[in-house]
Amino acid sequence: MTVCEICGSQEFSVIATEIREGPGVISRCGKCGLVIQDITRNRDELQRYYNEEYQKTNSLVVGREQTPMEHFEDRIKTMDNIMEKLRPYLKAGMSILEVGSGSGELLHLIKPLVKSVTGIEMHKGFVDFMNSELGIEAYAQDVNLIDFGGRKFDLIISIMTMDHLPNPAETLLTMKRLLSEDGKMYIELPNREEALNYFLPEPNRGRFNKFFWHRAHYFYFTRETLEKLMVKIGLACEISCRHEYTLFNFLNWYFAGNPQKSFVQATMGNSFFPGESVFETEMNGMFEEMEGRFHKILAHTFRGDTLCCVARY
Repeated sequence: MTVCEICGSQEFSVIATEIREGPGVISRCGKCGLVIQDITRNRDELQRYYNEEYQKTNSLVVGREQTPMEHFEDRIKTMDNIMEKLRPYLKAGMSILEVGSGSGELLHLIKPLVKSVTGIEMHKGFVDFMNSELGIEAYAQDVNLIDFGGRKFDLIISIMTMDHLPNPAETLLTMKRLLSEDGKMYIELPNREEALNYFLPEPNRGRFNKFFWHRAHYFYFTRETLEKLMVKIGLACEISCRHEYTLFNFLNWYFAGNPQKSFVQATMGNSFFPGESVFETEMNGMFEEMEGRFHKILAHTFRGDTLCCVARY
């Protein structure tokens, strides 16, 4: 019997039976509203999934499994928005831990600004890359099982990771224990209530809904359910919203009903016209102005794709 991670309820209603990869069961808790996927993997199965399958089906480039270096080089191009959120919290003497650190792209940017950085990542190839190529201390292990010998961290970061875990409450409690007295967590998660899930015309809305659910995600959070989880853990939090993808990507889903070819293109490629004529240049300038307004609207209405949570004791 499924038990809600937040409220312990066993009352769920099915809201979807198709996910990105095919048949699947997505349910909503009738008491607190948490959305879950009906999947079960033990720790060994989870480790195997992220080492043998995940990068084949969820690469930053559709249809091609990237090497750790290729992943690093693509993902680091898209870090500006996250760094903008994190920069106010970074201080020279800090020790930083990232849970779900990918190939180390974010820690690589943070490393010159702080005392030390440490990464935790399921994918062993990414961990080897961080240790050998980036000089970043990294572990290919569940954070709940690592013994840091009493070591504490001033900032613990988790970007698009907590929803991938079968035990987010347990993991958050572990992260809480690893925080220094005045430490903070910075957590980003996909927003269940992002605009693309609700405001596209049919049939493209249905296509995006199906794309939104996929096999790697155990949980789907809203602002309200994320706040409830933090209260359960005993953490105060402030939650804001941002949108990772471009206006071009939104319109691509609106009119064409499908994703773009690569993550970099979908988050950075916002030129509508390729040429340099006066018309093309001025039209691209108009859309660039619209880009900023588009992101502001999604942020303040909490319809962006990303929930940004700063948590503390």
